[in-house]
Amino acid sequence: MSTLPPQRQGGKVGRQPGPGAGAGGRGMSPAQGAEAAERRIGKPCFHAGQRVAGLFGCVACQFQIRNRAALPACPQCGELIWAYLEDGPRPVPQDAPAGGAAAAPAPAGPKVEEGVRLEAPAQRPVKVEEGVKLDP
Repeated sequence: MSTLPPQRQGGKVGRQPGPGAGAGGRGMSPAQGAEAAERRIGKPCFHAGQRVAGLFGCVACQFQIRNRAALPACPQCGELIWAYLEDGPRPVPQDAPAGGAAAAPAPAGPKVEEGVRLEAPAQRPVKVEEGVKLDP
């Protein structure tokens, strides 16, 4: 039994695996592979070449990278699809068309105001007690 990941087993030497290789995903473009992986695992997915910053995991071998530029092919298995592992809103690739279908609407957040003066809270006396047990 081989210890290589499915993308590296069999086939021609030097073959570049495509998105979802080994899962019947032959003939898919990287964008289609990212969409299929996103539906399958429920996390935002991106493909090699897209400029997205954040923490990503390879969908095939779970190799993790902190990315700041264009996503590479996985250095461990050669997969092209990466899952976004951070919480929060879906990142928008820098090369994505503005207002495109790939951009998800931004969630409603707190109201942002500029020039607001912050007041210091009223000073309350601090009561110190010794010998207090926290376990019931």
